[in-house]
Amino acid sequence: MKRTKIVSLLLLICVTASLLCVQASARSSNYLDAYRVVLTPQSGGKIVITVDVDGIRNMTQIGASTIFLYESRNGTDFTRIKTYNYEDYPTMMGSGIHHYKDAATYYGVVGRYYYATAYCYAGDETGYDEKSYTTSIVRAKA
Repeated sequence: MKRTKIVSLLLLICVTASLLCVQASARSSNYLDAYRVVLTPQSGGKIVITVDVDGIRNMTQIGASTIFLYESRNGTDFTRIKTYNYEDYPTMMGSGIHHYKDAATYYGVVGRYYYATAYCYAGDETGYDEKSYTTSIVRAKA
């Protein structure tokens, strides 16, 4: 009977510890809470790049520091065609706890494939963090 109680207690401790680990890993960092970048194909080959970044708290800078855009004719072999930096595209970066903006627009070629890798950023007077995010592949529309 005593052995069953000890095993039950150990099992309870393991389950509780695993739940705490899952909860702790849900946060991206001490600055970034969640982040993503989306490419939206629109008519005429237009590709809209949207940045969505959540900070842990109010940030002096939040958004994307750099976005690399890639293009392919066949959907397999991609070449980097454009680099966006927040210094040149102010809509890529803002301040506050949340940043959701159409950061840039690219006029691509109808029928070609595109994806982007962005560096999502959040920082304040205590420091910063930056994580990369790669979008899904999209095809430019007519």
